[in-house]
Amino acid sequence: MTQLNTILQSLAGGMSAQQGADVSLGGSAGGSPSQVQDLIKALTASNYQTDVATLTDGGALGVQSLDNAMKAIVQEQEHFVLFKKLATTNATNIVDEYVRKTGVGGHLGGSVISQMGVVQPATGEYSREIGLVKFLATLRQVGYVGNLVNNIASMTAEEEINGGLQLLTDAEFMLFEGNADACPVQFDGIFKQINDAVTAGDISADHVIDMQATPLKSVEPLTKIGAAVAKYGNWGYSTDLLLPLDVQVDLNNELDPAFRWSQTPSASPLTIGTHVEGIRLQNGVLRTSMDTFIPYDDFPSSKPFEVTWSATAAANVAIKPASLTVDAGTSDATSMFGASHAGNYFYAVTGISGEGRGQSAITAATVTAVAAGKKAVLTITKSSGGAETGYAIYRSKLGATSAVAADMRLVTIVAKDGATTTYTDVNRDIPGTVRVPILNMRPGSDAIGWRQFNPMTKIPLPFGIGGMMVHSWFQCLMGYLRITKPAHHGIIKNILPSNATWRPFG
Repeated sequence: MTQLNTILQSLAGGMSAQQGADVSLGGSAGGSPSQVQDLIKALTASNYQTDVATLTDGGALGVQSLDNAMKAIVQEQEHFVLFKKLATTNATNIVDEYVRKTGVGGHLGGSVISQMGVVQPATGEYSREIGLVKFLATLRQVGYVGNLVNNIASMTAEEEINGGLQLLTDAEFMLFEGNADACPVQFDGIFKQINDAVTAGDISADHVIDMQATPLKSVEPLTKIGAAVAKYGNWGYSTDLLLPLDVQVDLNNELDPAFRWSQTPSASPLTIGTHVEGIRLQNGVLRTSMDTFIPYDDFPSSKPFEVTWSATAAANVAIKPASLTVDAGTSDATSMFGASHAGNYFYAVTGISGEGRGQSAITAATVTAVAAGKKAVLTITKSSGGAETGYAIYRSKLGATSAVAADMRLVTIVAKDGATTTYTDVNRDIPGTVRVPILNMRPGSDAIGWRQFNPMTKIPLPFGIGGMMVHSWFQCLMGYLRITKPAHHGIIKNILPSNATWRPFG
């Protein structure tokens, strides 16, 4: 302030001595040019304040160096890998029916006859299948005044983009992890549909390969899936492997070069350490695609809901399970708890809202000692209101000393089954690990696709809704994942990447 006053007084004195003179930056009136330059400097200088409310004197007149674009650290279109890969077809009703042909009829050799023999009758095998369209919607609002301000971007346009990204985010996640039994407003994802097909006996168990908490580094599990989908009665192909970055890194660093494939092999040698674009299998090339929505050890949905969304979990107190008990005293021939897995664990459960409102905080059991060859039987008692429709089950690391939510990872999600729900853990769904799908996405196969009832739609609402000066609208997306040929797909589960930060067994 002193420098500014001194310069102004000097200029004022000079100007009064030469009244009427022309004053300009290069003129002689009112002080020297250097003094004028000092004035400009004083008017625009600041002491590097970052709080604009503290700017005074000339600093308050300076133009901020605010960029004319936002630096957004959010998901973009390129991140919705599977959604963009899926062929989209139109559903004509929210109850979407189709017919699956599983056989052409007859038996092997059944069409062979003698010259005058009786022709054997045969009819194709068909089943009517039903898919249910599910609805994804978000309410977006922009304040009237906020829309008038000279912002760096249109608030309405940005919120339209945000709404679209939110819907695609939920759709992409549910393509993998959706579970309509536990949360009826979701559609079933890849993992749920393939596991259900195995349970129902529609496809064989060799469509699911269990890595038992080891990295995916060799071609063997992939060739097993390839053989399962291609064998007699399935006649499928493995074309696409979707995986998170950590699993891709293990393939890059470990996969035998003999099985590596590149679209442009001359561009770089197919050696250890280079990016694996594709893998040579017995029935063609399996292309790899990294998808950030496949859960891994540090993924938000792999942790208890309260770790990432504590306020929402606290608001869901009404669906918090009343109690959880665990009995690990019985042996089981199917148990995968080996000697290296024996020890103390903590289990916890959360209630799942059937309306898409998330999960509750955890209800934890006391410490459970699990011996080799044993099974852990969890008994979940419903909340007092019983409004939850499913439960997320979490387990701690081996040897944990307390039930800390942040140090637990998801085992599985189950549907609620009355007043008490039981789940038996035989260590076949290992927390903190990754499962990846291997799909047949050949266009002519029509083995998997997105059925869309209506394109993403914006529905404007009346101005001032709720008595507030806001522009409001709904954005919605309607559809579901349809897997018409489960036998053309497979899963590799319980992958533990080499650089996983959370390790279930230490």
